[in-house]
Amino acid sequence: MCADISPSRRAYYTRKTIPEDGRVYQQTPRIIELENPTGDNIVAKRNAGYRSNFELSLAKKLIHNKIKFEYEKKKITYVPKIRTYTPDFYIPVTNIYIEAKGEFDKADRVKMALIKEQHKDLDIRMVFMNARNKIYKGSKTTYADWCLKHNYRWAEKTIPMEWLKNEKR
Repeated sequence: MCADISPSRRAYYTRKTIPEDGRVYQQTPRIIELENPTGDNIVAKRNAGYRSNFELSLAKKLIHNKIKFEYEKKKITYVPKIRTYTPDFYIPVTNIYIEAKGEFDKADRVKMALIKEQHKDLDIRMVFMNARNKIYKGSKTTYADWCLKHNYRWAEKTIPMEWLKNEKR
């Protein structure tokens, strides 16, 4: 940013900012085609589908391994204020929910603790981009440690194949 321009004249252009000339610039959504084992093509739009490249890579692996899944279809309510949680993936064959996390901030940790406390019957599992990240700067607790403490099964970078098999648990 130039220091010689006054702060009132500076324009901060983001996706949602409309420039002074009044024209609206719209980004074209990135389209990625996934090959479906049944022969159909699945089109995943970044803005209308998967919320991150990490979720997209997990979906690709599920499709590659011919695992049927639902993406953000199920809704789970929890309190103290009535809120709704939407897990990222639901695997109907094994009846598990998978939450993909890059960053696991305090709000997410509180939400997941409440859900675990209020819905003991649900099998929700976490997949982290890096399970060794600390829950906050200076903490000794990692994402993996938090999951162990709160009785969540977790994995790093990819969904383990044993989670996707239909076996008696």
